[in-house]
Amino acid sequence: MKRRMLIRTVIGSIAVGSTAGCIRAFQSDDQSPPPRKSNIIRDISVTNSGEIIKVTTAPDESQWVMTRQEIDAASSRAQVENTNNQISWHQRAIAEVDSGLDAASPIGTVEAKGRGATGRGRGGFSSAPRTSNGRAWYGGGAYAATWYNNHDNEVSRVPVTINMIGIGFIGDNDTFTERSIGPGPINWDTTYNDPTGDIRSDLSPRSGWYRVGAEVNAELAGGGTQPLGWECIDLRVRSTGNDEEITKKWKVSPRI
Repeated sequence: MKRRMLIRTVIGSIAVGSTAGCIRAFQSDDQSPPPRKSNIIRDISVTNSGEIIKVTTAPDESQWVMTRQEIDAASSRAQVENTNNQISWHQRAIAEVDSGLDAASPIGTVEAKGRGATGRGRGGFSSAPRTSNGRAWYGGGAYAATWYNNHDNEVSRVPVTINMIGIGFIGDNDTFTERSIGPGPINWDTTYNDPTGDIRSDLSPRSGWYRVGAEVNAELAGGGTQPLGWECIDLRVRSTGNDEEITKKWKVSPRI
């Protein structure tokens, strides 16, 4: 029995040692914040035999982002409140991310050292942590729960509206792997101002990597809005005979 325990201890030490550098790169003594969480884009699909990409946003009353900015929002419809008007991360520590994350794999084995900066087209998708709707979480991981818990008095969940939807072609798989772009807008092929309902756009070319982004604003209690940047989804469209399908989706958000 003691021998088995010793073997397990040695194996565990080797496993932890091999990933310690990657974990430290993300935890960075609790200085580097994780990507912010959000609820903006509900679904992306292809329709009409793969000729159309359809973007479905979350209902207006359910759109929100997490932020550390001080914002006096016009509505508290999306705010989960406690006594100081901050979201309680001790109760909802990582509700928007699946609970089965591997703490030794912050963003996926391929790109762990680079904070998600490289290798996304080479296989990082399969080992990356997932959001609650199954998207790979770019730059995220189990370390995020600790960060949010340690900073729960600084973080709020703010209701937002979508100012613009952008859809742009990134390139084929090799191009995507080489660029592996970070958060934010790109040179959009098509944009939609003040979008309502589902967005439908021609899918051309019909295979490769695309980015769908939503520029969001917080509506202020005193009038006006405050821009909060972009929430994006990167996705791969692949041909399957006469049709196309989406095989991979990455949630790409700025760090909170």
